[in-house]
Amino acid sequence: MDRIREIVDAGIRDGVVRGVAVAAGSPDGLLLKAGYGEAAPGVPMTPGTIIDVASVTKAVATTTALLICRDRGLVDFDAPFTRYLPDFEPELPEPVTVRQLAMHVSGFTHDGHEVRQYFSESGVEIMRNILRFPPEKPAGVCVEYMCWNFLLLGLIVERVTGERLDTFCAREIFTPLGMSDTSLGKPASSDRAKLAQTIETVRPGEISDFIAFRVYRDGLCAGNAGLFSTVRDLIKFGSCILRHGEKLFSEESFREMTTPRTPEGALPERSFGWVVRDEFSPPAASAGTVFHSGWSGQTVLYDWERGRSAVVLTTRCGDYDRAKRDRFAIAELLLEQFN
Repeated sequence: MDRIREIVDAGIRDGVVRGVAVAAGSPDGLLLKAGYGEAAPGVPMTPGTIIDVASVTKAVATTTALLICRDRGLVDFDAPFTRYLPDFEPELPEPVTVRQLAMHVSGFTHDGHEVRQYFSESGVEIMRNILRFPPEKPAGVCVEYMCWNFLLLGLIVERVTGERLDTFCAREIFTPLGMSDTSLGKPASSDRAKLAQTIETVRPGEISDFIAFRVYRDGLCAGNAGLFSTVRDLIKFGSCILRHGEKLFSEESFREMTTPRTPEGALPERSFGWVVRDEFSPPAASAGTVFHSGWSGQTVLYDWERGRSAVVLTTRCGDYDRAKRDRFAIAELLLEQFN
């Protein structure tokens, strides 16, 4: 833990992060937890601090919801996504599948645009706009990480289940796993002593992603961001993943989320909704690892082959790349400690 503290102290000193919470786990649960620095001005970071985890939402919430829907016969990952969103307005020259959305090879891109095409000050209008613009590149040709894909995927979950994404995830994911401090759209607690303030937010407990913020503010749900959780809860989720989805989804669905299918040679290497390998992959992690990070300073890593989880949640306030390198260095140390 001394080396972890050194990395954290350097990040705080250099203005990269204000606070860090870490945890390690096994299939049986929590192995280690710690908090450093501040969650918000004057509020200490602890393993129980509730943090906006930004794009980790894509993997933990939206992807898991889709795996559950797949098991129930509600979604075919290799079907055109327009089967489930028939009100998508553009005519597509070739089908774009649900899988291609989840792997960020759909062809949707913001290239050449000063602002996101679907952007609006209205969250309602944003969710209308994602159904108004076609992909600008052919599907399956290149990897482009896009929140657009997961806004569509979250909407698909709502259409096939007939209920809101936040309601479905609470009942089908968070409650069965005992993730009592995890929720979509707003924190599970209003206690300021438990809330972190992430980058570019006005107050603790706000969503940092400006698209998801508007969508949830205006009464809808976003599949790209907006999840609040703690390191303790994300270790509980990790125990499920290390047990191949036990309590939530089938072995077949587990293989969907762990089998890389990215075009040959492309990095990051992705499975359905998760990253399998990229330039940040810790050397201590086995080939049987999935992970995901969030823009505002969060990383979850689940090495199902070795039976280890590493969760690093921060309140990033500075350099994105430095903060991400530091998180993966901490994750490496967490994995090494229990190898």
